[in-house]
Amino acid sequence: MFKPAEIICHSRQHFAAAFTAIRESSLQFEPIVRTAPDAAAYAGALYLRSAAELAQQSPEEIDQVVLDCGDNPSLVLGALRVGWLKFAFSGIPTVQAKLSQIILKSGGDVVQINQGPVIDLNITSHPINCCQTWLKQLYQDCYGD
Repeated sequence: MFKPAEIICHSRQHFAAAFTAIRESSLQFEPIVRTAPDAAAYAGALYLRSAAELAQQSPEEIDQVVLDCGDNPSLVLGALRVGWLKFAFSGIPTVQAKLSQIILKSGGDVVQINQGPVIDLNITSHPINCCQTWLKQLYQDCYGD
């Protein structure tokens, strides 16, 4: 079974690196681009959305970014108000179910994360090179080239 790859972004430069590397890659699937866990708590959902929007080259890219809200439902509710559509939430099942309903009614989606390979761009001072190398390795692992 296919497990999606994930790129964790902390800043506009990270989002730009992820978007660019994905556009330039030969992958037949798109990795999940997401925020760091609970980043909305310390950076703010609006800042993260703005960082991703400034980094995008097409309007569709921002709609693919997942906001990782950890187990904090207030982060999800606040992020809905500033236009986020994709969420990762790891709270207790009853809260997950209720938030999922709210998110779906708002036109959003809940995404399962940490299911496949993950790279956190906070580990590098050269995010574009890191992303390109990582995606190239994923391609080789998937397609044997």
